[in-house]
Amino acid sequence: MDNKYKLLGVLCIIIPILSTIYILLNSEILVPKGYNLAIDGYVISRNLLIIFLLYSLSKLGYFLYSQLKQD
Repeated sequence: MDNKYKLLGVLCIIIPILSTIYILLNSEILVPKGYNLAIDGYVISRNLLIIFLLYSLSKLGYFLYSQLKQD
């Protein structure tokens, strides 16, 4: 039962990281159709995604570090 919770925890960390990386690589998703000149919103949303990605990666690092420390 404990392994299921660990797997769920890892999935809850990895899925947002992968989706954020996908959105950063496919940046056309951030600009809605008809708003090609709305660059300010694009820059802000891209920066927020980068901040979220860095935060998620740090949480993943702490999670992995705590798992290695327990073993």
